[in-house]
Amino acid sequence: MKLPRGSSAKRGRGYLDGQMLIAMPAMGDERFARSLIYVCAHSSEGAMGIVVNHPAPNISFSDLLVKLDVVPAADRIQLPTRAGGVK
Repeated sequence: MKLPRGSSAKRGRGYLDGQMLIAMPAMGDERFARSLIYVCAHSSEGAMGIVVNHPAPNISFSDLLVKLDVVPAADRIQLPTRAGGVK
């Protein structure tokens, strides 16, 4: 089986990292209702994803990148003031 471009060998074992998940309309868990989730990591040890279509009131996107070690704190993205409430 040929894996899609950009996929990892792990995906052949049922892992979903790099994929988007869409919550079904009947999803009973309010945290995931009507959500689109990007799966950042998925292994036998667990999974981590980011809900991309709902605001996160307690963290900005630049803070999230630092917290996940995507960028060092010194390189934190600073939006211009005129960007307003974009997070």
